[in-house]
Amino acid sequence: MSAGQDGNLLIWNAVTSNKVQAITLKSSYVMSVGYEQTKGEMVACGGLDNLCTIYKLSNPDQAMEMASHDGLITCCRFLDDTKILTSSGDSTCIRWDIARGTVLDTFAEHKEHINYMSLSPTDKNVFVSASVDKTAKIWDIRASKSAVQTFMGHTGDVNGVDFMPADGNCFATCSEDGGIHLFDMRAYNELANFKVNLGGASAPGMASDMLTSVAFSKSGRILFVGHSDGSVLAFDAMSDKSTPHFTMTGAHDRHVSCMGVSPSGEALATGSWDTTVKVRLAAVAVIVVDTCCFAY
Repeated sequence: MSAGQDGNLLIWNAVTSNKVQAITLKSSYVMSVGYEQTKGEMVACGGLDNLCTIYKLSNPDQAMEMASHDGLITCCRFLDDTKILTSSGDSTCIRWDIARGTVLDTFAEHKEHINYMSLSPTDKNVFVSASVDKTAKIWDIRASKSAVQTFMGHTGDVNGVDFMPADGNCFATCSEDGGIHLFDMRAYNELANFKVNLGGASAPGMASDMLTSVAFSKSGRILFVGHSDGSVLAFDAMSDKSTPHFTMTGAHDRHVSCMGVSPSGEALATGSWDTTVKVRLAAVAVIVVDTCCFAY
């Protein structure tokens, strides 16, 4: 599933690159999309209209709008087919009751814009948020008044965060400071850090080494990181080397805006400001579709 700024949310067959369904959106300024994976009957999107809008695939003309954030929606993730979690430029996350369209909990401890969230793969009550305030925070929906843990170490905006699959204790962050940090919740400490120093050109006003997104391989061994110059880097999380294991130079023509690894671990998808999503399979085949943000 993907959305750009053409006013459409598109459902794709990632194997054939054929469009399965197209949903016309009220707002074309979409920043995030989410797919409900329990039953596969709903999708969500949010952006500069400050709304999280949910569509039923069987009847997309009847949309439900979740309105409470005072800033743009940066991320939306279904917890199940009854609850959804959103993050916003207003520095808060909100858990919603989908059927009623009401706020269940507000998570408000970040001091700046929240850029991204990742849900724990082992505990449906836990998630991590990444913020412009240079921190990542662990939250438990059973205790929403304050974060469980706060992780520091970056010197710039934290743009991406991802839990290690099948672990639930480790997560990685990436930042505009060119750094990638691997944190462990049990130790409440940093396990490893990596540094990018490509010195390439980026979009006007952006740091030349800004890292935009991060995703673990299924095993958790490899960390894929998106770069503002359009490249994708891969780091070995078990290595003592701080440099990339390999680099996909020119993976995109512009800023890599989002990425994700398929549940099977056989494909890496990346979205970009060059209006495409590229799906790289284990056999190194590349499928290209038009978009700027997506969700598996």
